[in-house]
Amino acid sequence: MSRFWKYLVLALLIVGLVIPTVFVATGCGGEKTTTAAETIAAVDNSTALAERANEVLSADVGDYPGNSIKGSDLAATLADPAKADTVYVLDVRAAKDYEAGHIKGAENVPFAEWAAPDSLDTLPKDKIIVVVCYTGHTAAEVVGGLRMLGYDAIALRAGMMGWVQGGNNQKVADSLLAAANPTVNTPAEPSQKGVPSGPLSKPSDDLYETIAGIANTDMSSMPTSGDYAFNVISATNLAAKLADPAQKEELFLLDIRSAKDYEKVGHIEGATNIPFADVAVPENLDRLPRDKKIIVICYTGNTAAQTTMILRILGYDASVLKFGSMGWTVTPNTQGYVDYITSSNQPVVQ
Repeated sequence: MSRFWKYLVLALLIVGLVIPTVFVATGCGGEKTTTAAETIAAVDNSTALAERANEVLSADVGDYPGNSIKGSDLAATLADPAKADTVYVLDVRAAKDYEAGHIKGAENVPFAEWAAPDSLDTLPKDKIIVVVCYTGHTAAEVVGGLRMLGYDAIALRAGMMGWVQGGNNQKVADSLLAAANPTVNTPAEPSQKGVPSGPLSKPSDDLYETIAGIANTDMSSMPTSGDYAFNVISATNLAAKLADPAQKEELFLLDIRSAKDYEKVGHIEGATNIPFADVAVPENLDRLPRDKKIIVICYTGNTAAQTTMILRILGYDASVLKFGSMGWTVTPNTQGYVDYITSSNQPVVQ
């Protein structure tokens, strides 16, 4: 029996055997009436969202592994008259930073507003949407959300650091080369392998509205300061929390790299391994807690940020580890990433 029918039968049993309506106490001591139809609809939405997440995470990557593009490759595309019109550049940085310098032709919608109805209405559904931010993290969160909505979205790898030299490029490079938090090399517990879903599909109109509404609500309450600002946590702050038994107990570390890299390259002690494409397989989703903060970890922060947004749409409290495993310790990806962000040299306009 599928998960949907199991939940539907359970909902019908509750409705038929208990009472035709369910009264839920509110925080003010009042009561809110939930009808049977609303109960079943909530089950249906939850199942549909999870199924959509599984489709999105297991979709073909095509020409853009990790749903990202290097700055040099984007520059070449924009310079080619035959290809330039196939992409739409969406800059989600603050307006003042966009105005100080941005990719020619990019449109600006601040990160917190990307899922607002007016913002979504401006996005083309027949082009590749390249999302740009500061370091790639918030852009990749937007990519995760847009792909749930059926937009063919990818992130500019490393954000504007992968496009032009700025005040933080060398600072980030130095911090990555100095990263030295401890890792372990224990075997990964097997996870359920997903089935490739083919090209990215589009959700139904009703599901689109549901996803957009959830994402917009989540963005409106997103932390903009503190340890989890913009749903991102630094390695320094994570290490401090893991060193405190009480705070550690409140966390669930989800490592979405391949099982091979989780084991051989090493991982944070206690992290659970479920590869990126398989996170939303039903059996794997069942392993994720809803009563803890989920810290999602990948190689550079890109796929983890996409996963973070998708999990948040599913109702999980998720954040991404900034710069992924290489933000935690030096990895085989570190030097290549450092070379990439310290050599970027594309033009900007004001």
